[in-house]
Amino acid sequence: MRNILVSGATGFLGQELSNRLMRMGYRVVGLTRTMRDDLIGVPMKGDLLYPDPFVGPELAYDAVMHCAGHHPGETDEVEPLHEEGTRRMVEEAKRLGVKRFIYISAMGAGFHAPTRFQRSKWTAEQIVVHSGLEFTILRPHLMFGPGSRTFRRLEEAANRPLAVLPETKPLIQPVYVGDVAEIAVRSLWLERTIGQTYDLGGPQSLKLEDVVRHMARDIHLFRIVTLRIPRRYAFYLLKKFGRVGPILTGEEWEFLQHEVTRQDSRWLIDYGILPHSLALYYSPLT
Repeated sequence: MRNILVSGATGFLGQELSNRLMRMGYRVVGLTRTMRDDLIGVPMKGDLLYPDPFVGPELAYDAVMHCAGHHPGETDEVEPLHEEGTRRMVEEAKRLGVKRFIYISAMGAGFHAPTRFQRSKWTAEQIVVHSGLEFTILRPHLMFGPGSRTFRRLEEAANRPLAVLPETKPLIQPVYVGDVAEIAVRSLWLERTIGQTYDLGGPQSLKLEDVVRHMARDIHLFRIVTLRIPRRYAFYLLKKFGRVGPILTGEEWEFLQHEVTRQDSRWLIDYGILPHSLALYYSPLT
């Protein structure tokens, strides 16, 4: 049996990825700070922010999948986990003799990115790129699917006759969490993906209000009224309350405010995947 070490195995993507790996016959060893009932696979106890050795099975691992990370707006301290945590995971991969390393970054990661979340993800990418490991970096846009925090709040907004949304001018490309997990799994045997970085966006470019309307049609079968908070008032709310309306955290709004869609078709070709549409996922007919 082939063994895969997964960080962030109890997270939104980590659970989907672990389930998919186990269905394919892999043994999943999930890194966790505390023993949890929702952990899928064999536990390895350890904290990425502390130098204490990880405690778990000493196996011959085929790959490390580094999914651990903060959700935008989850905390003000994103740099330690993304940067030092990634450095720790790279060191652990080398200690275990693992060559294949798959890192889950985020769309828009860059040195001059507008948010701390994206800048810290870019720093983590550089740690991976210069690690000497056979890496693949995946940069998904906002992921939808069962368990998504952001989309759960959007679904709650769609369940009301009136949705109050902050204004977001750029379009977004929501990507299905199952597609991202499938891409990560296929990276294990597709040698052409080694050394590559992929921007993963869904097949649709939508405004935030259009996303909510798709959800409303699924829930109610009728259109809802959306009230947009202008940008100048959104900045005021962000400064005063740390949130922009009842739906988005400040970091999520900043992420959407500056994000641009990326038409990176290489992953469609390299992985041979037909991505799931958000409109179809929230269609009342499916």
